Amino acid sequence: MTRAAALVKGILFMLLFMGPLIIGGIVRNMFPSTYDMLIYGVLGTLGGLLIAWVFLKTEKKSFASIGLMWERKTPSRFFSGFLIGTLIFIWILFTLLSFSELTMHFHPDPFDLRFLFVYLPIFPLALMEEIGFRSYPQIRIKNAYGVWMSQLVVAVSFGAYHILNGWSVYVSLTGPFVWAFVFGLAALYSRGIAMPTGIHFALNVLQNAVGLKGNGGALWKLNYPSGTSQVLMEKTDKIALLLHATVLLSALVCTAWYVKKNTAHKRPADTNVGNR
Repeated sequence: MTRAAALVKGILFMLLFMGPLIIGGIVRNMFPSTYDMLIYGVLGTLGGLLIAWVFLKTEKKSFASIGLMWERKTPSRFFSGFLIGTLIFIWILFTLLSFSELTMHFHPDPFDLRFLFVYLPIFPLALMEEIGFRSYPQIRIKNAYGVWMSQLVVAVSFGAYHILNGWSVYVSLTGPFVWAFVFGLAALYSRGIAMPTGIHFALNVLQNAVGLKGNGGALWKLNYPSGTSQVLMEKTDKIALLLHATVLLSALVCTAWYVKKNTAHKRPADTNVGNR
């Protein structure tokens, strides 16, 4: 496969991945709202695997060639990712609570079936996006053009995907675009999607837990004290933007380290002919 073909096929994979999501969106509307996101996530995951199978079949490659396989280290990689995502989220939350007017109170909603179905879909929703962006596309573009190109193309595509899903350009660029560099590096470093899925899963679970994705299923409530001015609220937004910029910069620095490390490993050993 030529370099250009690898890039085209990587981008085509991400475009075709939208197909199962459109179908899943139609199907989920046939079910009660309690279950619709779980159905959407499962259908998206199965659709992503089907597209990967078709692409790999044409290349006579296996799922293992793009890191889509279960192996002994898969659970440990997933939980390592979950720990990484949890630590990053705690750092972000602690910083916001320390330097803004935001307060957090433990105020869980009464547990019922709806509460359960807020959290059940999170795993398949995270998994389907990792299959759609960090499996075939990330690996094929990286093998053809290198780590930096794969990170950039997939991050731009991930941000655009969220815009098409109705997110604002600002939120897509300061959120999914930034986190794509984290997920992508985790996928390349661990040679699979278990670790980035763990990071992705942790971030989404914790956002739900503190009400950042709506109050349904929230265990804590983030609020401003009564009478907080608009200026102070805007200050919080600036702090959040700075935190995401820090995450992006850290991901770029770690990517540079990863590239340097792997380049060093591939460099042939030096030989001193004169001392033979």
